[in-house]
Amino acid sequence: MARDDAARKAQLREAILNYVRDNALAADTVDGILACWLPDKSFEDAAEHIDAVLETLVAEQHLRSYPLPDGNVLYVSNVKCSTSQQTS
Repeated sequence: MARDDAARKAQLREAILNYVRDNALAADTVDGILACWLPDKSFEDAAEHIDAVLETLVAEQHLRSYPLPDGNVLYVSNVKCSTSQQTS
């Protein structure tokens, strides 16, 4: 069971990182992340692990967190925009 939880957290972490890599200005609450940042399939149990995964991503400095007046937390991408893209 613990191994399954670790695997699910790793999948969730990777899905969130993929989203913020593609959307460098991403910012949302837990509810918004669950609704908009994750693929529609394979993450039905994400709510069980989201808090731990977001805490890890903040600790790793992939996300920043800001408490909101309503008690929610806003998670903001801390992934830098790619500078390798050049315009012609």
